[in-house]
Amino acid sequence: MDRKPVVAGKFYPGTPNQLLSMCQAFIGEKKDVDFLKHPVGLILPHAGYVYSGKTAGLGIKEALNFGRPKNVIILGPNHTGYGMSVSVWTSGSWNTPIGSVKVNEEMAKKLVDEEVIYSDEMAHMYEHSIEVQLPLLLHAFGEFSLVPICMMEQRLSTVKIVAGKIREILKEYPETLVVASSDFNHYDSHDLTIQKDEIAINRILNGDLEGLYSDLKKYDITMCGPGPVSVVRSLFENIRLVYHTTSAEFSQDYSYTVGYASFVLW
Repeated sequence: MDRKPVVAGKFYPGTPNQLLSMCQAFIGEKKDVDFLKHPVGLILPHAGYVYSGKTAGLGIKEALNFGRPKNVIILGPNHTGYGMSVSVWTSGSWNTPIGSVKVNEEMAKKLVDEEVIYSDEMAHMYEHSIEVQLPLLLHAFGEFSLVPICMMEQRLSTVKIVAGKIREILKEYPETLVVASSDFNHYDSHDLTIQKDEIAINRILNGDLEGLYSDLKKYDITMCGPGPVSVVRSLFENIRLVYHTTSAEFSQDYSYTVGYASFVLW
């Protein structure tokens, strides 16, 4: 089954020319680069492009320095409540206004165990966290195959299972980019969001996932994708924060903001 875009014209432009122009503004012209020699990770935001596109684009530009992927695994949180605990779209293609991406069925089906990780399309039908990454990644890297994973269940015990499955797959498919899609703190003032985000960012940089989960609760940090972020963080030894900001940089509303951060991992 093919998936049609559901937030084109809302989170990003719905027409090819406008979308390409926006992707180019964030990432620049396409570059002819070699394939990855080893897996690379990204943590990227997933808001409307006018708010988070700069942050995401800067992260993707850093990943380009390592090469381009043959495969991209994207893990996003489940905002809709539809579907299973961890849902993999296992066949067909995902369409965008600037092209389609084929699902890597072999990789996707190796992830599914039907106990924690399910073959399930319902979770993805109306979810934006994976879709919004695709036009930017397509513009940057050109053709690749996709494995979309939507996480409703984000406990650390689930993170360890998902990360373990992906770790085994990366041994077989080293030319793979693994992307975690997550915004950071929601709906506080700019200053408070920056403060809360920095607590979470320091835990992520240090690889302290238990500390991250503890601090999310302790400081009421309303990050929507700790599960995807923790999966990707646990797969890589090295990490660098590329950019951190809030929606106020673009909206000029400093009283009601969302935090955005991008990281590259290798």
